[in-house]
Amino acid sequence: MGKLLIILFSSPMQFQNTDTVYEFAKAAAEEGHEVMVFCDVDAVYNLVASQILPNQKTPAKKFAELINKGVHFLACRESARLRGIDSKRALIKGAIESSLGELALLMDQSDRVIAFSI
Repeated sequence: MGKLLIILFSSPMQFQNTDTVYEFAKAAAEEGHEVMVFCDVDAVYNLVASQILPNQKTPAKKFAELINKGVHFLACRESARLRGIDSKRALIKGAIESSLGELALLMDQSDRVIAFSI
């Protein structure tokens, strides 16, 4: 199976992109593809652990479920820092701190790259 890189630029609640990325990544992983989701700019808010609420299916909760199913989630360190998010402490369990340099490498190593923006 192939390596899929999804780049998400959108914040959690303003656009349909977050739900689309969730469904797309879930389907690709279920088909046996290796899936990585890189969250840049406002998309880093999707990975903030405090956004997981007990009785709601928030984007952070959905993404945490995908992490448990083997999908890799990466957060741009600089985007998080510029938004006041401590990427070493505030992200959901399993989310990986990353950089734009690493994103460039991932793009080169992936079979397909798809981006979701506004």
